[in-house]
Amino acid sequence: MSADGATTTNNTNPSSSSPPSKPKSNKIAFAVIRMPDGIEHEIPLPPKTFSSGREGCYAQIPGFFYNDEVYGGQIQVWKKGEKGQQKA
Repeated sequence: MSADGATTTNNTNPSSSSPPSKPKSNKIAFAVIRMPDGIEHEIPLPPKTFSSGREGCYAQIPGFFYNDEVYGGQIQVWKKGEKGQQKA
């Protein structure tokens, strides 16, 4: 199973006048979905900065079959607390 569409981009401009931010982590978190019959699906969650400015992880699940039905969805995980810098 793939997590198609789960890539993120970092649009930083080194010539911008904004203060330098700490480097992004290249670590990927994983979520495990365990179905009622015990079969597990591991979903990679690459880092993402959400439109709110919060840092976290995100994955789009394109689809998988279980009991002759198709399932899909999204997984979002973010740091609690203060929001990141808002977009202008």
